[in-house]
Amino acid sequence: MGAMSRTRTNRQPSMGDVAAAVGVSKTTISRYLHGEFGYMSEETRERIAAVIDELGYRPNKMAQGLKATVSHMVGVTIADIGNPFSSLLLKGIQQVCRSRDVQLLVSDSNNQVALERTNIESLLDAQVDGLIVNTVGGDDAWLADYCASADHRPMVLLDRIVEPIDCDCVSTDNRAGVAMMLDHLLERGYGAVVFVTGPAEGVSTRTARIEGVESYLRDGRIDGEVLVYEDAATLPSTLPGVLGRYAGRRVCLFANNDETMRDLLETLPESARGVVGLCAFADERWARYSGEGITCLDQNPVAMGRAAATALISRAYDGADGPYEVTRMPARLCVFASTRG
Repeated sequence: MGAMSRTRTNRQPSMGDVAAAVGVSKTTISRYLHGEFGYMSEETRERIAAVIDELGYRPNKMAQGLKATVSHMVGVTIADIGNPFSSLLLKGIQQVCRSRDVQLLVSDSNNQVALERTNIESLLDAQVDGLIVNTVGGDDAWLADYCASADHRPMVLLDRIVEPIDCDCVSTDNRAGVAMMLDHLLERGYGAVVFVTGPAEGVSTRTARIEGVESYLRDGRIDGEVLVYEDAATLPSTLPGVLGRYAGRRVCLFANNDETMRDLLETLPESARGVVGLCAFADERWARYSGEGITCLDQNPVAMGRAAATALISRAYDGADGPYEVTRMPARLCVFASTRG
């Protein structure tokens, strides 16, 4: 078998040659060489051993030593793992990581800055090769300091953008989405819109959506306002007065996300149901089956998760070292009965 110790180009066979012959990734071959057989079938191990013997592949011991710190693990910290949107982000991340034999370590920050920092530090202690951070917000300076540190691991911000740009970011094109929805409401004959959201301080997605709504309102084509609420318990006393300001006009409540829409549905006065329009940034599959259907901007969080994982893996494992990039992904308008009128 050792007679085949050189490739057709008369060079020593490489790890890539072994991977190509077996039909697996170089990461899998590296794991095999380091004795990391978790998630690796016996059949795969046997095929790798046979190809190594056939090609006469000899690992570069010095390179192996240098790469021994690669854990083939990626850390993810999620602002609120109870949000259905977050589970779909994770689904997309997992799809890409599984294809590269990379394991996920996931932490929930429960919308707490201190817990997010603890999560990140714990993930780094676990020797992850990179981080995907769906930040709770209000922690931009700490994250920027981390990215500026000499020994930092690659990081991608997901569904958030921190400026100045110190790492790759993946987010929805929120301003374009807002404009698309408000154009739709105008076409449907609405005279006013109330954008309803939780506090925006430190949360780039909410800030971008509020700015998009306010910019559109300044054009004068539609009347309206932004309603920021701290707690769902305050909505029953606030919402009737807000709707009263637009009496005599068709008005639509535009929710920042699925959770805000659920708060509105629990709060909306019985007299307003079927009269006030409803729309939201929300998952199309959830919105479609809410009552007769709620018009939504679907952000395709699975695709967002895939984009974030792809960006991280390119830097953590593939040697990418170009300028950091901001990827703004388009939302998709899904029209249902709540705005048809």
